[in-house]
Amino acid sequence: MSRTGSCQCQHIRYTVEGDPLMTYACHCKDCQKRTGSAFSMGTIFPLSAITVAGQLSSWERTSDAGDSNTRMSCSKCGNIIYGVASATPEFIKLQTGTLEDTSDIHPDAHIWTKSSQPWIAIPDSAIQHESQPANLLDIFSAVMARRQQVE
Repeated sequence: MSRTGSCQCQHIRYTVEGDPLMTYACHCKDCQKRTGSAFSMGTIFPLSAITVAGQLSSWERTSDAGDSNTRMSCSKCGNIIYGVASATPEFIKLQTGTLEDTSDIHPDAHIWTKSSQPWIAIPDSAIQHESQPANLLDIFSAVMARRQQVE
């Protein structure tokens, strides 16, 4: 499957190949501040799955665990397209809202739920972590196990 997306000003256009490995909602205060919303959503793909047209810029922040997170943004409008964590450099955390069609994407997992807004209703079917999981791959394993139970 091939999906397309873009930034707000259309300077960045991208294609991502294959199905998402998982999608998560992060309710941490940093994501709330960064997005100006109640949470951010990231959809995980292999780094090799994305092809980008347009000039990206980058900035880096350090997580509470000490890992660096590099955000790749449109060099014109600043819209974040994806991030790469030093702990998992082979994967991108695509900003879900930049996809042209998000109708079939929903969060498999919710992290930093202790910071979630009180009006957010997290489905019981979603994997939940009160804070940052020690390893993103742990969430991925839990999501895969949950998907096998449903099938």
